[in-house]
Amino acid sequence: MTTKTDDTDLLAILRDIARPALIWAAHFIFVYAAISAACADRALFGFGALHVAVLIVTVLAVIGAGYSIFRSGTDDLRRSARWSGIISVAAIMFSAAPLILLDSCG
Repeated sequence: MTTKTDDTDLLAILRDIARPALIWAAHFIFVYAAISAACADRALFGFGALHVAVLIVTVLAVIGAGYSIFRSGTDDLRRSARWSGIISVAAIMFSAAPLILLDSCG
């Protein structure tokens, strides 16, 4: 029989597994939508503003996804949460990489 504490612990761990991947997905969509908006023929904002916006969102995404990395515990679900955080932080950094490599839209 499970207790209320076990159920809430399981839900917290499952949230820690899913949260980094969802943050990465939202970051990915934001970065490529912002690049498209800045580099379109009728640009909504400049390339400098794009760098600032993506930098801010990337830092927040790394902090949010990285939270799962520091969860303590050795059971399989906690290790899964840790790996989910590590992989998602790496993916977030790679999503922001085109802005480091590009100096303009052209």
